[in-house]
Amino acid sequence: MAVADESRRVAESGFVERVRHLADAANPAFAAGCFLVPLAFLAASLGLESTELLFYTHVAAGAVWFGFALIFSALIGPTLGGLDEEASAAVNGVLIPKAVFFLVGFSLTTVLSGTVLLTPEIGLGYGFGGAWSGLALGLGWGLFAFGLAVPHRLQLSAYYETLSADPDVSRLESIEKKNLIVGMFEGAMMLVLVGLMTGFRLG
Repeated sequence: MAVADESRRVAESGFVERVRHLADAANPAFAAGCFLVPLAFLAASLGLESTELLFYTHVAAGAVWFGFALIFSALIGPTLGGLDEEASAAVNGVLIPKAVFFLVGFSLTTVLSGTVLLTPEIGLGYGFGGAWSGLALGLGWGLFAFGLAVPHRLQLSAYYETLSADPDVSRLESIEKKNLIVGMFEGAMMLVLVGLMTGFRLG
C-alpha cells in the first residue's frame, strides 16, 4: 500500500520529481550511464574531429534506438499485457524506468550526431545538400519528439497504473492496444528514415 501511495503521489507531482523517482527506480547509475556513455562517443568524435567515429556513433546509436523501440512495442509490451497483475506490476516497476532512460539516451545521441553529420556549418558534417537531407533530419527529430510525447508517456501511464493500489485492467488493456498501434507507426517511420539514410550512403 505504501508503494502504491508513493507512486500515486509521484505521478501527480512535478516533472523534476517524476524524473528523480524514475531514476531511483531505474538505478541512478544506470540512468546516468544511458546518457553519458553514448554521448561520450559523440563528444569524442567532435573532440577528435573524426567524421568516421561520428558516423559510426550515429549508426550504432540509431540501431540500438530503432531495434529496442521495435522490440519493446512488438514483443515486450504484449508479453507484459499477458501477465497477471502482480507479475506485470513487478516487471513494469523494474523494466519501464530503465527502458525510458535507455531509449531517450540513445535516441538523443542519434539525432544529435545526425544533425552534426548533415550540417556542414558545424565542421564535421558530410554536407548532404537539398531537401532530402533536411527531410531526413526533420524526420529524425520528429521521431525523437514523438517518442517523448507518445510511446514513453503510454509506457509511464502503464507503469503508474500497475503500481496503483487498485490497477484498472481495462485501462491497461487500452494502453496496450494504443502501444501496438503507436509501435507500428513508429516502426514504419523508422524504416522510411533508414531508407533515406541508406540512399545517402549509396548515392
